[in-house]
Amino acid sequence: MKLNLIGLNHKTAPLGIREKFVFPTDLISHALLDLKKNTSAEAVILSTCNRTEIYFRAKTPDKVCQWLADFHQVKMSKLKKHLYIYQKKEVVMHAYRVASGLDSMFLGETQILGQMKQASKIADFAGVQGKFLNHFFQKVFETAKEIRTKTHIGSSTTTIASTILTIAKRIFGDISQARIIFVGAGEITEMCAKYFIQHNPKNISIANRSIQKGRALAKKINGEACLIGEINEQLHNYDIVISSTGSQLPIIGLGMVERAITSRKHRPMLLVDLAIPRDIENEVTKLDDIFLYTLDDLAVIAQEGMTNRHKAIQKAEVIINNKTTEFFLKHKQKKAIPIIRSLRNQMEDYRLLELKKAKKELENGMPIERALEKLSHNLSKKILHHPTKALNNLEQNNEITELIKTIYNLKD
Repeated sequence: MKLNLIGLNHKTAPLGIREKFVFPTDLISHALLDLKKNTSAEAVILSTCNRTEIYFRAKTPDKVCQWLADFHQVKMSKLKKHLYIYQKKEVVMHAYRVASGLDSMFLGETQILGQMKQASKIADFAGVQGKFLNHFFQKVFETAKEIRTKTHIGSSTTTIASTILTIAKRIFGDISQARIIFVGAGEITEMCAKYFIQHNPKNISIANRSIQKGRALAKKINGEACLIGEINEQLHNYDIVISSTGSQLPIIGLGMVERAITSRKHRPMLLVDLAIPRDIENEVTKLDDIFLYTLDDLAVIAQEGMTNRHKAIQKAEVIINNKTTEFFLKHKQKKAIPIIRSLRNQMEDYRLLELKKAKKELENGMPIERALEKLSHNLSKKILHHPTKALNNLEQNNEITELIKTIYNLKD
């Protein structure tokens, strides 16, 4: 069985395609079991805003590719245009890059590592990860930690929050008079809200389905909280709307935004949709005085303003190359352990048998020198018997010949 990876991400697929292949967190266990049932593959599914990836063990990736298309009811021909497929060494190197933030929309972002750990835990809990993938992901996490410790790949990161702030300043200038509402109370919302509060906006509110969770986050940032259902009546009060929920359908529609902008007498609004699938209907871009940005839009702006960190990237790539080589070397060594143990046991049986014979012959009066000579001669014959017999029965094979030379350190 080979180590395989299939996936699509922000580099290979536009937002409209990526959102079709999102696995909601509460659906991943079911999907993994369905994948196992239909393909027999041990697997881990990583599903984030920017990527959907399946790490698995199988002879070929074909069945899993077809399963992914079928599960999301998308034609294989459409999926194939955006899919990348890696095997063996390529999988390991890619996973190291993803976990360390090298392959992220925002270089060096840290959230992806936690998402990979969660993906591994879900697969393990569902009983479909298997020992090999469990070991593989532990090495991925160790490598990511080393890269972040030994390089500056995560320092001065061009974050989502700082990119939104850049856009907000272009539209509003000083944001000290801006009113901001965050829709959703997850990890990304908390990160952005804590960042924005440092820049002293006039007001920050949290809208969430669970009022308790919304209030808990609002308390951390000295803000206010409301239910998502109240947005329709309150949207016009806010200059900046940042949405990041797990909803499978849009929360903020064209009509809602149209009413809000009318109530505001066409004072501009910045809408930022960090969700996949999207929370805000794309049709709102048709409205005047509305500025809508998605994750893909933010990534382009972040790339433009990214500081030069080539040295950190190069240093991270060196670590990745070394760790990839080490992973496969140790895997090969691990695979050889049973045969090494069997070989040592057989040699020990030979040794004990000949030693027993020698002791008996010494007891019967054989001279020590002759007993030692006989012991060493018989031991040598036993050790060489099976290799010699196998070589005599084989047709000429250069690979086997070279292997024997290597094993016994023979000179030409």
